[in-house]
Amino acid sequence: MYSATNALINAPMKHSSGRLGMARSGMARSGMVSHGKSKVAIAFLLTLCLSSCLSRPGSDTVDTVSGNESTTAASDVANAETQVRITVPADWTVIRDDRRQSADIQAVYPPSDLYAKVLSESASVLNIFDLENNAEQYRWLIQQELDRFEGETPTGLTSLNGQRAVQYEMRGVVDGTPVVYLHTTVQGSEDYYQVVGWTTEASYQINKETLQKVIESFRGT
Repeated sequence: MYSATNALINAPMKHSSGRLGMARSGMARSGMVSHGKSKVAIAFLLTLCLSSCLSRPGSDTVDTVSGNESTTAASDVANAETQVRITVPADWTVIRDDRRQSADIQAVYPPSDLYAKVLSESASVLNIFDLENNAEQYRWLIQQELDRFEGETPTGLTSLNGQRAVQYEMRGVVDGTPVVYLHTTVQGSEDYYQVVGWTTEASYQINKETLQKVIESFRGT
């Protein structure tokens, strides 16, 4: 039987680090992008972002807990290269192998189908767009990778540790499994960040607070 863990460990986040900026930089130079949406620009964005980042390896990390080993207490997990950090509860596992793909940080708790990921991207290109627009494009890319998208709702969160942020609850289906994302876009001083927690729909209500605590523990530059 196909497990929720198999469906969720690499759930749609494949657009991740660097690809949105690369696509938008090319579109800006060619005059394809305005502040509003453009069907041509969105089609170009999807093609470049999704087709080119499936095999992109992640950067090396230095974690405060051993890779692929469960934590014994609430633990900080850091990426020394991108200077991002989150705190995960006891018994979560930090992913450091190829399943992490281009994520800065990825941590999981399979017994409850809980997953968290941090992805960073240089703001040098993205700063020509505002926070809401960049957040919308990040979420749009996830929507395209879901087998079925069932809607999104803003949570009202506006900042994380003093940095401007936008958060949405997103619902959809991955390989037949209903899932819920807490997707947060954070505007840092030099980078944009996606801080995301997700789980099955069945697990979401009882574990929503845990996912939100992991997200709210985020620290970036």
